[in-house]
Amino acid sequence: MINSNIDIRLKCQFDDFLLDVNEQFPSDKITGLFGKSGSGKSRLIRQILGFDLRYQKQSLIQFNSSIWQNRSENLFKLTENRGIGYLPQSVDLFPHLSVKNNIQFSSKNRVIDEKLYQSVLNDCDIENLTNKLPSQLSGGQKQRVGLARALFTAKNLLVLDEPLSAIGEDHKPKIMKLLKAISKKNKLPIIFSSHNRYEHAYLTEHLLHINDGIVEQSGNYSDISTDINNNFAQKADAINHLKAKAINFDTNYCVNQLESQNITLWAGYQLIEKDSYVNLEVRAKDISISLKNVKHSSILNCLPVQLVESIEISSHQYMLKLAFNEAFIIAFITKKSFFDLNLINGLDVFAVFKAVSVLPISD
Repeated sequence: MINSNIDIRLKCQFDDFLLDVNEQFPSDKITGLFGKSGSGKSRLIRQILGFDLRYQKQSLIQFNSSIWQNRSENLFKLTENRGIGYLPQSVDLFPHLSVKNNIQFSSKNRVIDEKLYQSVLNDCDIENLTNKLPSQLSGGQKQRVGLARALFTAKNLLVLDEPLSAIGEDHKPKIMKLLKAISKKNKLPIIFSSHNRYEHAYLTEHLLHINDGIVEQSGNYSDISTDINNNFAQKADAINHLKAKAINFDTNYCVNQLESQNITLWAGYQLIEKDSYVNLEVRAKDISISLKNVKHSSILNCLPVQLVESIEISSHQYMLKLAFNEAFIIAFITKKSFFDLNLINGLDVFAVFKAVSVLPISD
């Protein structure tokens, strides 16, 4: 039976910073590295690539059945032989090569799928930049070119360090959709780092929550993101992720009517194609709780949910885990509201939020 995991056993000392990772995670999914700046995300990525060996005290990295490095047995597979497509934060395009030649540089001995090539150029919005030099590009354009190059370099694994940090909000949804589609279609695993909740909510399947050089949480993203007893879900910028189908666009009010688990939802002011599926991102702090179905209100979204778990996370605030049919969502409310509503586990309530609080991203 083929091992379908990435195994990492590392101890690396960077002056006064210790990176200590002992993890096994799937090699057939999108793995997201989450953590504040300086938590060790980039240092872990560089170890996976085979860089910074002088800092290693212990080292074992195995991709599926292939050992990439084992310090104790003096085994090391060269970075260029690991089949990794890599986008660093610095991007690092070749200054003397055109955009086209930068993208195709590492693929010069491989046949590039022309249809895929054109699709990537279009989705990254760089089809009109192919003859330009890096010095003629903006920061966001350079990052999109670097991402395209990494995609065509990757044979076994795509590794991206803050890949969307310089990309404008108008480009980000399309590129995230591209990454998810390529990973699924080509069975290409992706490891990416980001401290952006929306990026993880859309892309991440397996999450590594890193803090001060250690992995605090590791597992299925949907499980960790709704686990109200742990740090990841308790952060003020926590995000809910709901899948929905576009039903209609009301041209009179410029709002989309959607459906999720047979419940009507309203979101966005830009047209979403009818019958297409989208991911609705809703911040936990934008959700309120009502004991009754909210009508005659400016709040358009009202989900019937059941309170399954609650926890006091500060002197003034409670966090709730709510079951919406087969999915879970989380919400922050004040301690006063919790007791004024007499909330108890098992109680059927309504989760309400404004249509303007919802960010739709096409699936």
